[in-house]
Amino acid sequence: FELAERVAKSDSSVILSGETGTGKELLAGAIHYQSTRAQKAFVKVNCAALPEQLLESELFGHERGAFTGADRDKPGLLETANGGTLFLDELTEMPMSLQAKLLRVIQDGVVRRVGSEQADAVVDVRFVSAMNRDPEEAVKQGLLREDLYYRLRVVPIKLPPLRKRLEDIPILAT
Repeated sequence: FELAERVAKSDSSVILSGETGTGKELLAGAIHYQSTRAQKAFVKVNCAALPEQLLESELFGHERGAFTGADRDKPGLLETANGGTLFLDELTEMPMSLQAKLLRVIQDGVVRRVGSEQADAVVDVRFVSAMNRDPEEAVKQGLLREDLYYRLRVVPIKLPPLRKRLEDIPILAT
């Protein structure tokens, strides 16, 4: 928690890992709300909850006519998080093709919406990612791109299981 408090004051990307229910999302929020970006958006996306095409559209936005039902231009969550923090929960569930597109955004700060042939937005986003598995094992298993991992793990924080932090249960429940 002391590390999280220190890293909150920087713009460094953070990877949170730990078992399900350890408070990764709460810690991500605490990092954001103690940061210089606290007045901007804290945008959360669960990478496991959306099918690939919908996740791509949600993250990157889309242009009118890009697919059936795209009746208007729509900015994505990366644009919504501009100036703030994007929390990528269950990052290892994101398909590899989207991991490659996300890596490009991290490197260049430029978002290209689905169906667009040009750069649509320049973004300044802090990334906080979470997963319920060991990130290095996820890389070895082919669930997480190694280059994306190294871009996002500027500060890795491993949360111990709640069974080893019983005193935190009332705090998390509250």
